[in-house]
Amino acid sequence: MNEKYTVAIAIPCWNEEKLLPQMLDCLLKQTFKDWKAFCVDDQSTDRTAEIIKAYQTNDKRIQYVCRDRLPKGGQTCRNIGLEKAVRAKYVCFFDADDLIAPYCLEQRVRFMEAHPELDCGVFPAIAYTNDIHEEYGPVFGVKTFENDLEAMLNTNLCMTGWTNIYRESCFHKFDLRWDINVLSMQDSDFSFQMILSDMKYDFARDAKADYFYHVGNDGVAKKISTKRHYDSHIYCLDKISQVISLKYGNKYDFYIESRIAGFLGTFRDTWKPYFKILRMPWMRRKWGFKMRIMLYLLILKVDRRFIFYKYRRYSKRQNALWKESIARYRKELLEKGVEV
Repeated sequence: MNEKYTVAIAIPCWNEEKLLPQMLDCLLKQTFKDWKAFCVDDQSTDRTAEIIKAYQTNDKRIQYVCRDRLPKGGQTCRNIGLEKAVRAKYVCFFDADDLIAPYCLEQRVRFMEAHPELDCGVFPAIAYTNDIHEEYGPVFGVKTFENDLEAMLNTNLCMTGWTNIYRESCFHKFDLRWDINVLSMQDSDFSFQMILSDMKYDFARDAKADYFYHVGNDGVAKKISTKRHYDSHIYCLDKISQVISLKYGNKYDFYIESRIAGFLGTFRDTWKPYFKILRMPWMRRKWGFKMRIMLYLLILKVDRRFIFYKYRRYSKRQNALWKESIARYRKELLEKGVEV
């Protein structure tokens, strides 16, 4: 266990007995062999632990790890996996219910070895529902806009945790960890941290799609708009807005406002998010009066489309460009060939 190796893979697992074997089989098919996978069990109640231990018996590169601290959740599990990766040169974060191509690790390591100046490489991923060869659907890990921070603020996801490979040293260099206070949109929060840390990264523009994100599961993504998660959203908005403001001044104010406006349009049956957002330091400093006017208009039941017109128009235009771009990228990636 003290020997150095090339790639560590952290995989949070919770009640994934149905789909986890597919991911583990994908790992065993990798053309690049020098890896270890830390499957961090979030104290599952199904056969997840049993499955991981069975794979570990047959291949010691797959390691079972049980979450040993609070809070429960993928963020804690990813941090535990990261702690186990101290002997690795590179780190990847995969999800238990997704798939990877046999060439995934080989392609990523080759790119990083060719670019020693980079802390992180970003690789294309395809979302799928039933078949990875589906003609339509999102792609991630591609350069869709010139400014990645603007794109992320408009939820045009140019990267996620699983599209990337990181040098293990960069987590110490930039003091980067998964935020355990984030309940949903965890990958987005991590990407914001990465971009704002000034980490050196680049997109592998000539790469083949090597990760396949399974849409339609019952994971965290399904809970994004629930009441339980709005405190987490506000926490993220508060954190991101303050860091961006300190780093860039007023440069990104409009884009932060647009993200907040988009968030406010999500909740139609509770007033709590509005009053909590008013207490955000960035809101009090930058947007307090404007926000109060909008809040009063909402209380008076003025049409939301009128209140947030400027931001809706911007977001609608950007989303149209994003959809057009990812449709083109998806076609190009499928033409290059994908396999599991």
